[in-house]
Amino acid sequence: MRVGFRRIGRGATAVVVVVWLMTAGAQAVGASGSPRASLSINPAQDRLTVTFVAQSSGFSSKVVSYAWTFGDGASATTSSSTVTHTYARPSTYLPAVKETDVAGASASASGTLAVFVCPTGTTSCSDSLSTGGSVQLLQASGPIAGTSAAGLNLFVGSFRVPKCESAIAPAAAVTDSGFTGSLSMTLQYTTSQPHHIGTTCFSSTVAFVDSAGKTVHNGALPACSVSAAPPCVQSIQTTGSSVTKVLSIPPGDPKVGAP
Repeated sequence: MRVGFRRIGRGATAVVVVVWLMTAGAQAVGASGSPRASLSINPAQDRLTVTFVAQSSGFSSKVVSYAWTFGDGASATTSSSTVTHTYARPSTYLPAVKETDVAGASASASGTLAVFVCPTGTTSCSDSLSTGGSVQLLQASGPIAGTSAAGLNLFVGSFRVPKCESAIAPAAAVTDSGFTGSLSMTLQYTTSQPHHIGTTCFSSTVAFVDSAGKTVHNGALPACSVSAAPPCVQSIQTTGSSVTKVLSIPPGDPKVGAP
């Protein structure tokens, strides 16, 4: 397994990190060569508000309809691959999307979403999401200002980033708002490809310094050090097929990613 990210830009109020598992079965519907859908989350501006993003592969014609369900009883149908939804309260939800192309072919994807509002009057915020699949635990924590609003959204689903991963795969995503410093992200997952564990790829529209010390838009994240600022890899531990990775992620800097 490899981990990767795409930095969208600076100055935003949220961060999204998507970590891909190459070895587990994706939640998307459809065998190889047939229509497949994928679902993840993008940064949103406010607490309780989530922007969903869908992708597709294997369709013989253009996808023209996205039928969304948000897991709270609400639904929407759009012609766009993104949609924004505001939840009434923090909880765990099971959003899904069904994609349909011009010819009537369709595919669906779903995920598990934890929407969390950080307590006021505190200086740190942490939330975790456990699943029964290959992503066993997703956790994120970081500093916040006790007088301002902050929130975390954790997501496990399936997604793909072009030029980084050739197929849709299970993924984990984190978005944040209102954080005042770097977040620590812990991911526990299983893999059958241990030779990929040490690689953490990153693709960005904003240049960053990769593990070779080069300023690039695509490359491997370095290990965290005095000279390597976030995003970087704090630690990697393995026990058999189980992997625990801890990453340091800057706040307010949108990202999505793939191996």
